[in-house]
Amino acid sequence: MYTIGFDFGDTVIQLKELSFAVRLFTEQNAYAPDPDKVTIVETNERALLTATGLSWAGNQEKAPGEIQLEITLGTDGRYVINARGSHGTEVCKSILVQVFNLNLTSMQFDENNKTVLNVHDYHRDIKAKHYPINMKMPLAFIEDHQQNKWFALSKDNKVRLKGFASHFDPYLETQVLDLAHEEDKRYRTNEIVMPPWHLGCYEDVESIILERCEDLENNFNLVPFRQREDTPAWLEDIKLVTILHGEHWTGHVFNTFADMEKTLKSITEKIDGKHVLAFLPGWDGRYYYNYPEYEPSARMGGKEGFKGFVQKAHELGVKVVPMLGANNANIEVMKKLGLEDAVIKDAWGLEQRCDWVDWDYDLSTENNCMLANMGHPGYLQHMIERSKYLIETYKVDGIFLDISFWWANDPHYSPYEGLVSWAKEMKKNRPDLLLFGENSYDALWGVFSMFHEKGFPAGHGSALYRYAVQTHYLAYPAPGMGSGGIHEFAWKENGQPWERHHPELIPTLSIVQNTIQNHPKAVENIIKQAKAWKQFYPGVSNLKWDEARSSIPSLK
Repeated sequence: MYTIGFDFGDTVIQLKELSFAVRLFTEQNAYAPDPDKVTIVETNERALLTATGLSWAGNQEKAPGEIQLEITLGTDGRYVINARGSHGTEVCKSILVQVFNLNLTSMQFDENNKTVLNVHDYHRDIKAKHYPINMKMPLAFIEDHQQNKWFALSKDNKVRLKGFASHFDPYLETQVLDLAHEEDKRYRTNEIVMPPWHLGCYEDVESIILERCEDLENNFNLVPFRQREDTPAWLEDIKLVTILHGEHWTGHVFNTFADMEKTLKSITEKIDGKHVLAFLPGWDGRYYYNYPEYEPSARMGGKEGFKGFVQKAHELGVKVVPMLGANNANIEVMKKLGLEDAVIKDAWGLEQRCDWVDWDYDLSTENNCMLANMGHPGYLQHMIERSKYLIETYKVDGIFLDISFWWANDPHYSPYEGLVSWAKEMKKNRPDLLLFGENSYDALWGVFSMFHEKGFPAGHGSALYRYAVQTHYLAYPAPGMGSGGIHEFAWKENGQPWERHHPELIPTLSIVQNTIQNHPKAVENIIKQAKAWKQFYPGVSNLKWDEARSSIPSLK
C-alpha cells in the first residue's frame, strides 16, 4: 500500500482511549493542521481541533486555510467524527481521518471479504477498499488485538467515495485505521465538509447493519422487498431462471430464437411456465460487440424470430428478460450515434473503457468499447428509447442491465443518478416490468428488484435480500462440460451446477447448444430442485424491522 515515508507532522487529539488526526487534500497537495495555529479543547465527552492555517511537506511549508476536527461521544459510547477544511486558493478534494490506539488486527469489508493483518509482514498494512467501487456498503467491521469488535460507518446521505484502510505508523508505533471521504467532483470548491463517521464497539452486528439499512431507507428511498410497489407481482412465482445463451462475441451462435422456443417448450413440460424466467444474453448479435444498438440478431432469426420467440414464451407462461449494458458501448457505434462524449471519466478526467476482457483469446484484451455514463443526458435518453422499444415492440417482461454497479466520480454526470432516472422512466405505468441488475452496491438495491452477483452473499448480513432477490451469475455452468456460454469466464466457473445449491438464490439452468438433448438427466435434476424451491431470506432480511429498530443504539 502507498503511504508517506516521512513524518507528516500530524496534530493528534484524544478522547477516551482513542486518538485522532486529520488531513486535508486538495487537487494539488496534501495538508495537515499548522501546529503553530492550532487550538485544542479536550473534555470527557468531546475533543475539538481547530487550525487557522495549514502545513505541508512535513511542516516544512505553510499555506492559507483551515481545518477542524471534532470528536464527540454518542449515547451508546460510540465516537462521532466530524471534519471540515478549506484552502485559500486550491480546490479541496478529500479528507482523511486517522484513528490511533485501536491497534486493529483485521478488517471485514463485506460478508465474505475479510483481511487479517500479518503481524510478521514488514509493511503491516490493509490495502484500501472503496465504497461504492469494491464495497457494497460504507461499513467495515474491525477487530483489535484484544479481540474487541468495532465498526466504522459513514453516515453520508449521498453516494460519494469512501475509503477504508490501515497502515503501521513507525513514528507512533501503532496500527492506524484510515477513513477517507472524497467530495463529488461536480461540486468541489475550496471548502469541504466531511459527512460524519461513526466508530464504536458492538455486541450485536445485526443492529449495526440495520442502522445502515435505516440510512438507506431514509436517504435513498429504499423499501423492504415485501413492501416494494415497483416489483412485478409475477416475480413471486419465479422458481427457475433459464439462461438462454445467444451469440458469442466471436459470432458463434449457441441458440437461435427457434432453438430457444424448443427449449422452453421442453422445460415447460416439466415445470409450469409461470415459474420460469428466460434470461437472454447475446440476443442482439455478437455479445458486447454491438452495444448499444440493441436489435435482434439477424443470424439468430432477426426481428420476426425474436418477436415470435417472445410470443411463444408468453403462450407457455414464461417471462422474457433480454440483456442490455448499463454502460458498455462500442466506440464506433457511439460515434454513429453522436454520443462519443458520453464516456465515463474519473475525477481527473481519465476516460474509462471496458478494458479487462480478452474476448477472442489472443492473449490481449479488446479495448474497442467505452464505459458510457448513464447520467449523460444523450446516452440516458438513448437507453430509455431502446428499452421502451423492446418493451413496446416485442413485449418483453423486463430489462437486464449489465455492469450496473460501475461507478466513478465523474466530473460531469453521476452514473448512479443516471440509473435512478432510467429506472423511474421504465417504471412509469409499468407495474409488471422487472428491472434486473448485475452486481451492486447498497444504494442500487432500491433501483433493481433482482440481481445476479459474482460472489454472494451481497453486503454485510446478506442485506441485499432485505430489498431484492438474486439468481445465479451469468457464467453459471451449463449441464455437461460446464460451459459459461457467451460469458468471458468460459470454463472458469466449471463444475456441476446441482452441487452449487444456495437456498437464497433462485435456481438457474444455463442452456448452451443441445443442453436439453445431451444432458436430460442433469436438466431434470435442476428442474426438480426448482419446483421444490422456496425463497430463503438469510441474515438481516429475516428480521422484522419494527422489532429490530429498538436494538439500534443511535436510534434510542
